[in-house]
Amino acid sequence: MKDYSEWETIPDYENESPYIENSNRPWLKLKPDYIPKTVKFEPIPVHEYIKKATSEYLNNVCVYYKPTDKKYTYREMNYISDKIANALYEEGIRKGDAVGIMTANCPEFLFCCMGIMETGASVVPINSLLKETDVVHILKDAGNINTVFVHKSNFRTMKKVRDQVPLKNMILLQTQEAKPETITLEEFIDGIAPKQPDVEINPLNDIAALLYTGGTTGLPKGVMLTHNNLVSNSVCTLENMRESREDDPTIYGTGVSLTVLPICHSFGFQVLIISSVLAAMLVMFQSFDASEVLEAIEYYKCETFTGVPVMFQMLVNSPDFTERDLSSLETANSGSATLATEINRKWEQVVGFKVGQGFGLTETSPITHSQPKWLPEIIPESIGVPIVDTDAKIVNPDTLEEVPLGEIGELLLKGPQVMKGYWKNPEETATTFVGDWLKTGDLARMDERGYFYIEGRTKDMIKYKGYKVMPKEIEEKLHEHPAILEVGVISAPDPNIGETIKAYVALKPEYQGKVTERDIIEWSKEKMAAYKYPRLVEFVTVLPRTTVGKIFRRKLRERAEKGS
Repeated sequence: MKDYSEWETIPDYENESPYIENSNRPWLKLKPDYIPKTVKFEPIPVHEYIKKATSEYLNNVCVYYKPTDKKYTYREMNYISDKIANALYEEGIRKGDAVGIMTANCPEFLFCCMGIMETGASVVPINSLLKETDVVHILKDAGNINTVFVHKSNFRTMKKVRDQVPLKNMILLQTQEAKPETITLEEFIDGIAPKQPDVEINPLNDIAALLYTGGTTGLPKGVMLTHNNLVSNSVCTLENMRESREDDPTIYGTGVSLTVLPICHSFGFQVLIISSVLAAMLVMFQSFDASEVLEAIEYYKCETFTGVPVMFQMLVNSPDFTERDLSSLETANSGSATLATEINRKWEQVVGFKVGQGFGLTETSPITHSQPKWLPEIIPESIGVPIVDTDAKIVNPDTLEEVPLGEIGELLLKGPQVMKGYWKNPEETATTFVGDWLKTGDLARMDERGYFYIEGRTKDMIKYKGYKVMPKEIEEKLHEHPAILEVGVISAPDPNIGETIKAYVALKPEYQGKVTERDIIEWSKEKMAAYKYPRLVEFVTVLPRTTVGKIFRRKLRERAEKGS
């Protein structure tokens, strides 16, 4: 087993990144001289990276789990993780295998991830909100999972799954009592030495995590992320946040990270890694509650908050939003989907600064764009600029030639964080790559300064009477209506013109029964171009969302098709 005790990163401020195709990219001119052009380091496994970073902070609190009021130190993280690794190794788990984890946010998720990776196997997070059919698909598709860690509240689902997919071991988390044909985590590691198995891992090639996409356009696909993918993304994200060339020792072992993102998803998974590398105290919530989060920001004097749009929507609409002291906050970051301008405006009115949107995909580990403090300004509508060692370009989807500045095209990405490929799906992998470039399927544009803007998905574009209309633009405008809580816009079948524009609207409680669908349409006519306003409006109690909080447009389209 390799010794990584002397491992370090080497920021390079002189030589351009090998991933940058064109050194004249506009955003490169925005970077201050203390942001490196590239970062060099010896490839390292994820678990070794976290252990090396936290080696001086072993007595610091690693996780404070709010639901049970329990705390674990980084020393305890290593101890439990090593026991899990050794127990898995004794069960025959090896490189090439994978181990599933189905749980909402809890400390054991982190410990199990570390332990699984130590054996050389891949982590397969399974969202705790998934139903039986989705879990069966993931386990069958992976095909190399015979052991799963399961939260006690997900036992019934996994029991049904086990009838269809053979599993050797089902290990229950957060319980002292085993169910039939299961074993608790405490029983699994009882009497096992806290000893990391002697396994040689190739970080550049070996898969650390097999993350399944949300499946918004079909069945979820397994994304192969190597150890180097995940470590590179963490390193480059942290380097992009620098405030000087000298390392700031005060950011290590002192911070508090509110772990509210689902850590089974790529965004939450990477934030978990980054927070651990900073030896922060992870204040972990099992589920998102706006009042609890606002209270925690005030109590812990958090300097940053990272969430997804639906979380910011819940925060700004919470009665506690204007009652809590949020003055400690210096930055806020949103990802996973577009944050409505109106929500950002409400946030700024109270907190005093704008939320910086970023961008990423499961296929990119996931972070590719952000809006760090050193940018000239935070633009709410933008996703910012690429992080260190990441290149991006906008191309014509048909010709793959770069489009002029300001024009909309498909976003392509290149960097060390880009996935190895789709699991057991070489055909899909081949169609997703153009050389080293990943085709995102997202329509975007770049302005003259290098700021990027996501305009929507290629599959979401509405073609109305020859005009190309993006749902996001219509949703942004509809959010300005005082009665609208949330809205999802899609193309709906039209027998005369092929497709038309339809908006599914959830009203704020105080407006329900007082505003009609026709009122929304007439208001839209006054606010939007004649080819953009929704021709159809349907009120819903709540919009369907994916397990990571995005509007589930496929479900809305299916509903519209049935209605037609």
